[in-house]
This record gives sequence, structure tokens and C-alpha cells, in this order.
Amino acid sequence: MRLRTRFMLWFGLAALVPIAVAAVVTRAVVARSYRDEYQRTRGAAERAAKAELERLEAQLEATATALASRDHPVIGNLLQDLVKDGGALTSEARRRLREQVGPEMAGLGLDGLTIVGPDDLILAAPHKRGTVGDPDPEARRLAAAPRIRYRQDKIMGARAMQPVLIAETARLARDAGVAVVVVVGRAIDARLIESVRRPGRIDARIVDGRGRELVAPAEPGWGRERGPLTRIALVGDGQEVAAWIEVAVGDRDLASLQRQVTVVAVVLAILALGLTMLLGAVVARRITAGLDRLVEGAQAAARGDLAHRVAVTSADEVGELAGAFNLMLEDLGTAEERLVIAERIAAWQEIARRLAHEIKNPLTPIQMAMDNLRKTWRKQHPSFGDILEESTATVLEESDRLRRIVTEFSDFARMPRADLHPLDLTEVVASALALYQGETPVVRQLAAGLPQVSADRGQLTQVVLNLVENARDAIAGRPDGSIVVTTRRGDAGDRVELVVEDNGPGVAAELRDKVFAPYFTTKQGHGGTGLGLAIVHRIVSDHGGRIVIGEAASGGARFAIELPLEVGQPLLASLVKRPSPGSP
Repeated sequence: MRLRTRFMLWFGLAALVPIAVAAVVTRAVVARSYRDEYQRTRGAAERAAKAELERLEAQLEATATALASRDHPVIGNLLQDLVKDGGALTSEARRRLREQVGPEMAGLGLDGLTIVGPDDLILAAPHKRGTVGDPDPEARRLAAAPRIRYRQDKIMGARAMQPVLIAETARLARDAGVAVVVVVGRAIDARLIESVRRPGRIDARIVDGRGRELVAPAEPGWGRERGPLTRIALVGDGQEVAAWIEVAVGDRDLASLQRQVTVVAVVLAILALGLTMLLGAVVARRITAGLDRLVEGAQAAARGDLAHRVAVTSADEVGELAGAFNLMLEDLGTAEERLVIAERIAAWQEIARRLAHEIKNPLTPIQMAMDNLRKTWRKQHPSFGDILEESTATVLEESDRLRRIVTEFSDFARMPRADLHPLDLTEVVASALALYQGETPVVRQLAAGLPQVSADRGQLTQVVLNLVENARDAIAGRPDGSIVVTTRRGDAGDRVELVVEDNGPGVAAELRDKVFAPYFTTKQGHGGTGLGLAIVHRIVSDHGGRIVIGEAASGGARFAIELPLEVGQPLLASLVKRPSPGSP
């Protein structure tokens, strides 16, 4: 990842992190505040429901107490009739009671009014048709310990009997030893929980002990997006729960608030990211411009252009680095010039030494032949003619050897400049290998469709021939000797490769740095001059390529040549794929 990109990413991260933290904290604060408010609302709703229930129960008890008084016209007259008739009612008294109880129940806003006589038989119950004369012993027990009880019952509606949840309480009315029970009741319906409800926020319903709905909630979707229910028990006979008032407080507003916070945070993050990325790009461009020039200078130096200079446009650390880099390039250029001169002198000294050694080798037998001739001539040896013939042959043979040495050295020293043209490496290699048909078998692994390289066809052909000849010398005398020639595209994508492998003895590791030196040879007595690989190395270098010697998988030598696809673009060592074990 480039430095400019990293600058932009760091700027963006620096903007996003505070916004993300602020969004998380804001959501947490909003959630906490909302939860506190939610609990307060939930508690208030519960208190409101209980207050409404207490108000209903208080009204019911007050009504029952007022009805059970001897001063009440209806109950007072009933008690007088019972005392007068010895605890029984005449037909006229029964008719009069039924006529009075119905309007009284409606006038008091009751949904149930039952009067039970001294014998626990129902005297009047206008809300329940056909129950007069039925026994009701529970009424007296309820009156003996006054409380509010809740139960499901059927009462007379507008047209028929209908099931309801009713709250009841009872009181005893006495006079002269005669007692009747007055049971009053009020239906539990939506009026009880209407004051608790708040549209969109608080809703309530009433269910029986089994959870069946008796009073439906005001809004659909009960339980969705709502918190825990608040339940208030309505106790019936035997302290069993007859019904529940359930109050639910919606918490959908929290999700909405959190979504709003998230949306605002995302919008701010996008805006901040855009601004910081723009700012980061501007700052990074100013900072990295100098670094880019330094990178360009380093690449130029890697290509061997030590005359390149980096423009110094600032007085900061980058400017100081650019100035120091220019001084380094200048020093490197001076050192390179000196090194080239020293290497050139050393190279010619080494070549002169080796050339002198090579010339000395044939001079020795020539000198010996001439000394032998002189001695035999002075002695007038009878076989002088034969000795002259033999010595002359030796002198001619060694003279021819001297001529070849001088010719090869002249060719090496005066190698012409490469005449570069676009070439197909595979086609050049195939043409060169055609010369070896019928001789030592060469395994061809030539890739088709390789990109063309800019090269001198004649010099490239000489490289192939020299490498193959070197491989043939290495496998000479081996019945299983083999040579493998391969062309392919380099893994780096900027080069093509020519690989020549053999299964000969290979090249020792300590000699690999010397094999490309002129007149270095390991073929003593086999006619090697030591210039073949030196010529290969020079041609490859003149083409901007590289040659690497290693060990083949078969244990022999492996010569790998890499030629660049771009003209004048030398291969950098950093792009060269290192040979794997067993395949250098």
C-alpha cells in the first residue's frame, strides 16, 4: 500500500473513530435516559390502574353500605314487610320489590343488584332473569366478611344474557331480628382502563385467569415493540385470581431514537470521511511528492543512471533527505568511475596474464622442437630428416593453436555492438538447435507465443550454441547424457527466460563466480579455451539481461538467462525470482 493511501486512510480513521465513539456514547445515554423515563411511565401507568380500581371498589362499597341501610326506601320497606309478615313476603310485597329494584339498580349505575332473604333465597335480581327463589348462600358469607370479589357471570344485556367480569360486594341489612343481604355489582369493562391508556404509548387489557381476553386492547398489535407487562390481580372466591389487568408501555420510541442517532452519525461520518479524505489527499500529496521524487531517483540509480538528481523543493526533513540523496548519487558516480577504471585495469591485467599463459603453452613445445632440431643438426644425426619432419609438424600445430587463441581473443575484444530487432526467442532457439539434429539428443521445452524481445539475432544464436556446446562437453562420455533447453515467460512478467540444463557433473559452488571470467575453464586437455561462457555473459549483459548459474534437478549444471521485454530496461535484482531448491 502506497504511503499516500495510508495517509488518507489514517486521516479517515482519525475522523471516523471520534464520530463512532460519540455515536455509541450518545446511543447509550439516550437508551439510559429513555429506560429511566420508561420505568417512570410504567410505574405511573401501574399506579393509575390501581387508583382507578380502588376508586371503583370504593364506589361499590359506598353504594352497598347506602343500600343496606334501614333508612333506604327500598330496603327499609322490605325489612318492614318481612317483620310484619313474620319473615315472609306477600305477593304484593314481592311485586312492589321487583318494581323498585330495577330502577334503583339503573339509578345507582350498577350492573348487578341482588337481594337475598333471611332464608338465603333470592328475592330480587333484575340483572339475572329467572333466578328469583334460587338459593344463594355465598351472598351471606360475602356479607359476613365484606370485601370486593371478582368473578365471571352472566347478566342481562340489551337483548340477552351476556358473560361479563363483575366486581361484587355485599352488606347485611337488619331490623327487629330480620336480616337480608344486599349484593351490588358493577361490570368490569373498558371504562375501568380507559384512563390508563395513552395512544401510541400505553395500552391495557383484561384477561381471565387462563389468559383469555375479556377486554381487548385499544390498539392492534398487542405486545409488539412493548416492554414487560405490568399485571394487577383481580381476586375472586377462595383468593383465586379471577382476572388480570395487564398494562403495556410501548418502547418503540427507543428504537426510533437510536435509529435517528445512527442515521445522523452515519451522515456525519460520510461528510467527515469525505472532508478528511480530501484533506488527507492534499496533505499526503505535499508530503509524498518529495518521497515520490526520491523513489524515482532510487529507481534511476538502480538502473545505473547515477547522473539523475532529485529536485529539492523544501527545507524540511524530506528536502534534507533529497539533498543527502543527491550527494550520495554524486559520490556513487565518482566511485563508480574509479571502480570502472580499476576493474578495467584489473580485467585487462587478468586477461593479459591468462593470454600470456595461453600463449606460453604452445611456445614451450615450439621451443623444444627447435632446440631438438639444432642439436641433431650439430651432431649431423642420420635421422635428421625424420626429426625435421616431426619438429616441423609440431611447430605448425602449435602455431595454428596460437592463431586460434589470438583470433578468439580478437573476436572477444572487438565484439560488435548489438544490432537490436524484435525477435521471438523461441524461434531463434529452435533455429539454433536444428544444427544438432542426429547428434546428442536435446530435449526441447519451447513455449509458444512469447512476447518479442529486442535482441541481435546472431549474438543470441551464439549464446544458444555456446551454452549447448558447454552442456555437450559436460555430458561427454556419459551414455545417459541429456540436455534440456527451455523457453518461457518470467514470473515477474517483465522478461523471458532461456534455461539450458544438463545431467553432467555440474559446477562446484565455489567456482560459479569464476566461470564467466575470460580464459577460465575446467576442461583441461579437452580443447576448452575459456572464452565461450565469457562471450555469453557479455552478450547477455549488452542486452540488459541476467545469467544465473545453478544446479539442475538432475545434479548437473543449469544456466538461466533472463532478457527484458523493454528495450534499455535492465532487470533489477529485486524482481528476479530466486531459484527453488533442486531447481536453481
